[in-house]
Amino acid sequence: MWSRERLSVCAYFAILGIVCSAWASSIDEIKVLLGLDKRQLGWLLFSGPFGNLISFTFTSAFVARFGARRSVILASFAYLASASALTACFFTAAPIPFWCAAIALFGGSGNMVNISINAQAGLVEKQAGRQIMGSFHGVFSLMMFSGAIFTLTTTTLAIPVALRLLVTVIAAVLLHLGFLRGLPADEPSECSAADVSGRWHRPDRALVAMGFAALVIMGCEASICDWVCVFFRDSLSATDAQSKWGFCAVTGMMAYARFKGDWLVNRFSASRVLHMDCFLVSLGLILALVTPFLPLKGLVALVVATAGYAVSGFGIAGMIPILYSKVNRTKAMPPASALTFVGSMGFFGYFFGPPLIGYVAESFSLSIALGLFAVFILSCLALNPDGSDG
Repeated sequence: MWSRERLSVCAYFAILGIVCSAWASSIDEIKVLLGLDKRQLGWLLFSGPFGNLISFTFTSAFVARFGARRSVILASFAYLASASALTACFFTAAPIPFWCAAIALFGGSGNMVNISINAQAGLVEKQAGRQIMGSFHGVFSLMMFSGAIFTLTTTTLAIPVALRLLVTVIAAVLLHLGFLRGLPADEPSECSAADVSGRWHRPDRALVAMGFAALVIMGCEASICDWVCVFFRDSLSATDAQSKWGFCAVTGMMAYARFKGDWLVNRFSASRVLHMDCFLVSLGLILALVTPFLPLKGLVALVVATAGYAVSGFGIAGMIPILYSKVNRTKAMPPASALTFVGSMGFFGYFFGPPLIGYVAESFSLSIALGLFAVFILSCLALNPDGSDG
């Protein structure tokens, strides 16, 4: 039986999921709306990591000062305001500076929601006495998948992207208002005097390794999700509706894998699952990205690429919950500081990965650009999340 606190935390993962899905599935339409090439789109998307970097400077002190619970509520207001601003940009075909400001706010506020809600998830997991982090991230992926199906349906019906985003924002606002009172109270230790002062806590080597792993993993996840529609459209000559197939496959398999992730970790160990996931991501991406160069045409090529993206989605899904569960147990730093460091590194990768892909894709090809993460992700094989807590 799920408690009220667990359901409320899940609701905020749902908010992140539906809003991120609406954003990621609309990026190819920004490219068309503004008439950008891949490199120009990449530079536009770079506003996200810029906002993330700004939020990184104060998120730890903010969460420690207000507590994770109040931080979730306050950051969510800013996050939903940024999503509303992006919707307005679609409605008005706004000039580039307005897009940059909205994306920067989206990146910065999204990072703050991500940090604070994962702190709340860690508290609920601690109360449960077993690993349940995957279920929270499973809700995020389930709502990403639901958003993907919604996007596919509305695109097939030729409903404007701005209207689709407006409906998504309204649904997210209703979730926010409906569940904010059910969030769990913070533990007193979360607001220690050292944290409130904003003093920087130096991470140990294990946390630094997890931070860089989070950067690679979330950079890979975002690059897959943000560029899959463009890949299908440009590399496979997919129609508007067919361009959403890969996105639906990725998000659907991520949702399935995250709900199974806790069982897999408890059954086989976190290290074994993480290492298996590394190989699945790499193999799935390679299969999808070589499809344009194989003697395959039409529907067959679309199906093969979709299958490859599905495999990579299954692999990438379980990696971040394993890291966050480990971070929530560390003794090397106060909880707010440790989660801010690793989470902000991850969210920086989430927003830095897609513009990097755009820049490389314009110089070489989208397959080569996305293929970089098929190599980068293998660096996570060096991690041992079953090791003793620092």
